[in-house]
Amino acid sequence: MIPPSNSPSASSDVDDFSGEDVDTVMGLLADQRRRTLLRSLERADGTATLSEVAEAIATEARAPDPGAISDLAGVSSRDVREVRISLHHLHVPKLAAAGAIDYDSETETLTLRERGRTLLDRQEAVCGPLR
Repeated sequence: MIPPSNSPSASSDVDDFSGEDVDTVMGLLADQRRRTLLRSLERADGTATLSEVAEAIATEARAPDPGAISDLAGVSSRDVREVRISLHHLHVPKLAAAGAIDYDSETETLTLRERGRTLLDRQEAVCGPLR
């Protein structure tokens, strides 16, 4: 049963974003790299380096042969570098500004925050279970 909207237990789809509108939340999830970044951090128990996430995203985008020996089979260093640059200059700042992740520029460490987990939950609610 859905609680009445004036009920204290009622919540909106963006309740963890303190009144931000649905467009803001959906904008954060609109880009495949941001979604993959959040998933990569979740798979890494919430913390990873920028380079580790860039490699994971480049590998996922390339969809290498599952029987390949190396995790980076078919992914060039140029591909990883391009992903890393886009993460550093665009996607990480956007997610950090929204409070979804923390970024330590000295160690280049990314940490998934509760808002990031909420974004993943919202995505799963819309798209089904994430792989």
